[in-house]
Amino acid sequence: MGPITEHHLMLFLVQFALLLGACKVVGLALEKIKQPTILGDILVGLFLGPAIFGQYAPELQSSLFPKDAIQLGMLGTVAWFGNLFLLMETGLEINFSRIWHQRGKAIQLSFSDLLLPVLISFPVIYFLPDKYMIDPSQRVIFSLFIATIMTISALPVAIHAMRDLNILKSDTGFLIVSALTINDIIGWVVFTIILGIFAHGSIEILFVIKLVAYTVLFTVFSLTVLRKVVDRAMTFIHEKIGNETGYKTTFTMIFGMLMGALTLRIGIHALFGFFLAGIVIGEAKHISEKDRNLMHRMVYSIFVPIFFAKIGLQLNILAHLDWLLIAVMTTVGLFSRFIAAYVGAKWAGQDKASLMTIAICHSPGGEMHIVVAMLAFSSGLINESIFISIITASLISTIIFGPWLSFAVRKMRKDLAKFIFSRDSVLLDAQSSERNEVLHKLSAYVAHKADLNEEAVFGEILHREKQVSTAVGNGISFPHARMESLDHCMIVFLKTTKGIEWDSPDGRPVTLVFLILTPQSKPSAQLQILQTLSFMLKDKKILEGLRSKDDLGKLWAMIRGQLAGSIIELQKSI
Repeated sequence: MGPITEHHLMLFLVQFALLLGACKVVGLALEKIKQPTILGDILVGLFLGPAIFGQYAPELQSSLFPKDAIQLGMLGTVAWFGNLFLLMETGLEINFSRIWHQRGKAIQLSFSDLLLPVLISFPVIYFLPDKYMIDPSQRVIFSLFIATIMTISALPVAIHAMRDLNILKSDTGFLIVSALTINDIIGWVVFTIILGIFAHGSIEILFVIKLVAYTVLFTVFSLTVLRKVVDRAMTFIHEKIGNETGYKTTFTMIFGMLMGALTLRIGIHALFGFFLAGIVIGEAKHISEKDRNLMHRMVYSIFVPIFFAKIGLQLNILAHLDWLLIAVMTTVGLFSRFIAAYVGAKWAGQDKASLMTIAICHSPGGEMHIVVAMLAFSSGLINESIFISIITASLISTIIFGPWLSFAVRKMRKDLAKFIFSRDSVLLDAQSSERNEVLHKLSAYVAHKADLNEEAVFGEILHREKQVSTAVGNGISFPHARMESLDHCMIVFLKTTKGIEWDSPDGRPVTLVFLILTPQSKPSAQLQILQTLSFMLKDKKILEGLRSKDDLGKLWAMIRGQLAGSIIELQKSI
């Protein structure tokens, strides 16, 4: 392999611009119809690859994407960064310590998520014909690997869809994210071990014990010792250098690369190192929602599209398309994950109205299936037919997921629980300058109106805020709590003239606050009300009206007009 020439560099820049530009154009069109952009990224790669462009214009295709080793390596390096940063960004979405404190129901749900898909899918995969296996003598490892893939749900896809429907910040949304997080961590540990066994070539007890020990010990070390070191480093950057310098992002990138190199050195794949790096960085107390959002935008704007487009480029999908295999992978994957989550949610004591939402959110395969399948394909664990069937099944499950979840939530909204939103439930606040001040005022108000203990109300609301910020961006926040002593649902709207720092995803200060209190006996009411308010606030005229008006009566009338069908009419103030 010779040096990189100017021709190599020119061709690389053309490839990068062509792929990224095409991915963004197609992705924008898909976003308009509420479909995942990864579908567009892979379609761009397939169109420009040997499957389509190579069939109709082979000379032009080969001149744009030659098989030259240097040229392949240049684009492949950027694609690998997309893969690695995707795993790190997924880890960054996780707040492990907050989830661990609420682990009871999440572990029950996660246990079912991990066990049932393996039990359902393993026998199906095990009896696949030999032609689908590179080495039929390794049938057990192959079947276990595919069954492990079936347990992994698309955490980023689920988070994005729940955020769009404004149910991410609900208690049900938090439970879903907690369970999916535990699934991802355990799934990646198991996947890393299986990949190591396959690379070793045989199942030797001593090697397996050593590999398991290294993987588990490194995971524990990262989530304990390294977490404290990184937290101190982020605190130093926050206090001594400042938030707007970009050093947090730089530190995150460097830490991810070092973790990836370290895991490779001890015999574990770099992807797992980047995934753990994201989790550890996300644990730092000075990593805000704005920081996470910045990282997300950078990774998904530049690197991730190239990674998925590169996958499409290297596949001749028409030559290896097996519809029967795709049907098996799609049906087994969707069915096993949905049933597992439904059973787990029921075991965890979730109400009937939430069961469908939880089960649907566990159904998509999304990016994680494609990442794992790509790694297995490049490692020689699966052949191209299996690779293409996993990608196709993942895309099918992701395509149907958004409309399926939206339908379930809309159906839930039709049965919206009645709630109290009286004329004096609209407040103006020109004094408060901090989040807790606002929460104290709201707690005092609802405690007086509903004959509740003020400190108990404040404690429940603050506890929920510490789990995850209820700010959703665009200057809006939905603090909420379930109260055991409450027998009806309540909404209180507060407009503050001073923007309040609330750890919003977009970094904007909050000016519109909707407090939602629901009884413990009506667990689905919170989800229903959150989704209804979100639907209302998507109307730009209503949102601008809430921001521009200061007359309490007009504000109340505007909100009441949108929610009239669900408001309990009161003859007197409660």
